[in-house]
Amino acid sequence: MISTSGLSPFVGISLVRENREVFEADVQRDPTSAREIEAFRERIASIGTIDELVEDYEVFSFVMKSFGLEDEIYAKAMMKEIITSDTEDSSSLVNKLSDSNYTSINEELGFSTDGLAGENFQDAAWIDSMVARYTTQRLIDTQSEENESVGVALTFDQKIQSMTNWYSILADVELTSFFTTAFGLPDAFDSADIDAKKAMFESRLSIEELQDPEVREKLIRQYSAFADVIDSQETQSAAVTLLSNGTDYTQVTIDIDMVQGFSASKYL
Repeated sequence: MISTSGLSPFVGISLVRENREVFEADVQRDPTSAREIEAFRERIASIGTIDELVEDYEVFSFVMKSFGLEDEIYAKAMMKEIITSDTEDSSSLVNKLSDSNYTSINEELGFSTDGLAGENFQDAAWIDSMVARYTTQRLIDTQSEENESVGVALTFDQKIQSMTNWYSILADVELTSFFTTAFGLPDAFDSADIDAKKAMFESRLSIEELQDPEVREKLIRQYSAFADVIDSQETQSAAVTLLSNGTDYTQVTIDIDMVQGFSASKYL
């Protein structure tokens, strides 16, 4: 298996792009993934209700992992309510949650509010698209474990073209992390309210510009540059802590304030 451990985000994502079929084949050869893909293909068409879905562990695991919700596999009651929520009702649970993955799983599965499956489960093309989604998400998850920055960059690559407003981006933890780093924003940005965050992102880039492949590529390069600076500082700090032990030392630093003052819009 090819590893991105220790690589910069840009080198890592470039490696994945250039060897995408190899990485995806590795994902699908994993025994757990292979079993869940096979179970999904074989049994999804026979599932007619939300109860049947959540009680089939392998199929439900496949579905949850496809939407980056593996940590919620055992939250069956909550997921049943989310998946069958009425997205047109502002008071429904799915509309009260900030994670865009919950909206995606609701819309893609297509259950009625009564918990009945729609026509998707009988559609071969939809089943193929779900296997592709699962494979992509498992690839991202695997890379995130090896190299977190590469996982975040891959998430950006996967999701950004479907985003039509900054609020949708801010509802996604990984995308927010990507842009916060790419724009060189300080830690204090995390505590700002959502409207302030939206205004900050808009001041650097219009949402329409994200449809330009060249802009997206430059953003990935910029994210990689900032992530490298942050990673090197964290590594240096850890090394100093381990080696100093009260001993005098000379610390080499990077002027992060200067880096954070860099204008993303000018770069683009």
